Amino acid sequence: MILCLGDESDHQLQHVVTTLHDLQQETVIFNTANLGDQLKLQWQPLKNTFTLVVDNEYVDLDEAGAFWWQRFSVPPAANPVAGKNQISALSPLFYHQPERWYNPLSAIRFHQAKPVQLQTASALGAIIPETLISNDVTALKHFAEQFQDVIIKPVSGGDHTTLLRQHGVYVSEHLHQQDTGAVTLQARIDGLDVRTYVIGDEVFSGVIYSDMPDYRTDECAEAQATEIPEDIRSLARTICAAFGMKWCAIDWRCNSKGEFIFLEANPCPYFLKFEHETQHPLTETLCRALITTAEH
Repeated sequence: MILCLGDESDHQLQHVVTTLHDLQQETVIFNTANLGDQLKLQWQPLKNTFTLVVDNEYVDLDEAGAFWWQRFSVPPAANPVAGKNQISALSPLFYHQPERWYNPLSAIRFHQAKPVQLQTASALGAIIPETLISNDVTALKHFAEQFQDVIIKPVSGGDHTTLLRQHGVYVSEHLHQQDTGAVTLQARIDGLDVRTYVIGDEVFSGVIYSDMPDYRTDECAEAQATEIPEDIRSLARTICAAFGMKWCAIDWRCNSKGEFIFLEANPCPYFLKFEHETQHPLTETLCRALITTAEH
């Protein structure tokens, strides 16, 4: 059995579950947003048993041979203390056989530490953009004014990348706001967006054509399959493994010199639109990796 963590209404999760069923695999969808009346759990440390009750069906955690982390939703709670209790009660699930998770909790948390992720990628040999992460407006302005084009984005995610400066002129008032908070500034890299999916040893890449600072905000963005140099393929595998991930999506910018500049690696990426446009077999490759894990 393969346990899928996510929202049952999510199209990508539905697609993966359907593919697993076509491959004769039993699945259970576990949506943490339903914890309560629809979803219950039982954990007995001395017996080392963790049981989920999903749609009135009892599922022993040891019955699952692989786990796919699509999305974690904060469980409902009446107050902050109750919320912490809900999340803590789930912890045995996330620490259960991390080697069988795609991806484990440690990889999810490392992704949330994006400053460390960037530094680690650089230490592994990746080129990274000139970057400043700070909540000091004076330092942020000093950094920004060293470059003609500068992007601004959140430190941990949750929002999109936008332009701060273009052709040496500020095009955003963000740094002039009274309470900036910590942000990430990077010298903008002229070039193409390239996304690489790593699933075990398999590597699939595509160029994403967009004129926007963040292609996710561009309804006209379109991906096209491409081959990347072997050294970058190898680096992608190295980054994925070093970040504790069994699969991931890596975003690069490829500049006019053909250099690949690392931006980030995502441990639970979306891929359906990319798969449709590039015809890369991402769903099947991911599902077969999950099945291999479940059977061994």
